[in-house]
Amino acid sequence: MPHMPAPVIGKLESTGMIEEAFKTFGKHSFQHAIFYSNQDCLRFELSEGAEFDSRISMFQTALTRTTDVLNTVFEKSDKVSICFAFAGDSFIENLSQFKKIKSLGFIIPKKRYVHSEWDEEEEWHRNYIFFTIDKSELHKLLFGCLANELGISPSFWFSMYVFDVKLGVLAHPYDDRGMDLVGPNKFILRRIYKHYNSWLLNYDLPVMRQWFGAL
Repeated sequence: MPHMPAPVIGKLESTGMIEEAFKTFGKHSFQHAIFYSNQDCLRFELSEGAEFDSRISMFQTALTRTTDVLNTVFEKSDKVSICFAFAGDSFIENLSQFKKIKSLGFIIPKKRYVHSEWDEEEEWHRNYIFFTIDKSELHKLLFGCLANELGISPSFWFSMYVFDVKLGVLAHPYDDRGMDLVGPNKFILRRIYKHYNSWLLNYDLPVMRQWFGAL
């Protein structure tokens, strides 16, 4: 069936920020399961190994691990870039998610850039919002992202990507279970691999050892 362009409100058209992000990391790095579409990258398990078998304990463990890793990755960055990706024919039909993001005490900056395209395989529009924030604001978005699958509020289901183009590293915390770390900066990825090796996903450790060496 023919498809109509997705109507979008309150946007700045796609600019160099989006093009630069896609060029640096590849558009495939703004999709799902990006560990398996990249090489020389890392996959962490987050809530696994929580002290108690409860949603709260799992959430706290996931949030602590994600925060620790990203604080180390972006330790010299005052700002980080964010991409939200989600399906839908319009932003309006996802209004509830934007309200949940606002309830986290976070306001999406007015200077934001939007890209929308038709996904032939999934048969839906995939929408992207790109913007830059002070790193001090990141904890609010991590809370909402990691809380969703555990039924903790406020939370949102948008896919979220945290990156710094100049640094050459992108993080995709996909939910409380795990996070992927990709990008051209292999020096930092190797450093993170060595420092946080106890949190790496055991299932994918063999291939990570091939890329980064024995632990």
